[in-house]
Amino acid sequence: MAIVQSPETDKKMEEIKEVPKYKVTPNYGAWLDEDKFVLEVALPGVAKEKVQMKALEDYFSLRADRDNIIYTLDLDLNFKIEPGKVTTKYAEGLLHVEFERYNPLQHAFTVFERKEKNAEEENYYKVFPGMYRHTDFSEKKVSVEVSIPGVKQEDVDLKILPSGFHLIAVRPEDKMVYRAESSFGMEVVPEKTTAEYFNGLLKIHAHIRDPLDDAKEVAL
Repeated sequence: MAIVQSPETDKKMEEIKEVPKYKVTPNYGAWLDEDKFVLEVALPGVAKEKVQMKALEDYFSLRADRDNIIYTLDLDLNFKIEPGKVTTKYAEGLLHVEFERYNPLQHAFTVFERKEKNAEEENYYKVFPGMYRHTDFSEKKVSVEVSIPGVKQEDVDLKILPSGFHLIAVRPEDKMVYRAESSFGMEVVPEKTTAEYFNGLLKIHAHIRDPLDDAKEVAL
């Protein structure tokens, strides 16, 4: 006759059942403040050490839990931020987050840079300069000629981005500024861009990016 041993009552009592977590989207507000994106999230009853956040250049994720509730917030941003330049403040269940918006000109390659800048330039008469662009695919170059008569070279500010260039050229005596944000028509290598200036004519020479420039040799 087989003897079947019944489970011990004590072991049953020791079993711990996990309490389910209920996912809740917290109340939040968001707005733009000059070069910053500000976010405030209500997390009542949540301890500071229970707040977890992650940021990418166009995405923000928040997880915060208390009792049987977990607050979840995932935001797809329609603009870029600097993930490494995020400041936070948390007090009495209110989370305040400030993101610095990504400014491509801060990462641009500078060819010409003005030494002196006048705070009154915002009130200057703005003019879009005349331009001529030529693309030489055999030499992998894009050349742009920009007409900015009356401007001294020290009053020219030229920054290069992979997609185009940003130009500011000032004529302080005339209270006038040439401004342009123009495309090269294709992706270029900013660090290989050169420029020359003579008697009101700016010539920009950009190198077209070849996808194979960064390729690695594969040995046989």
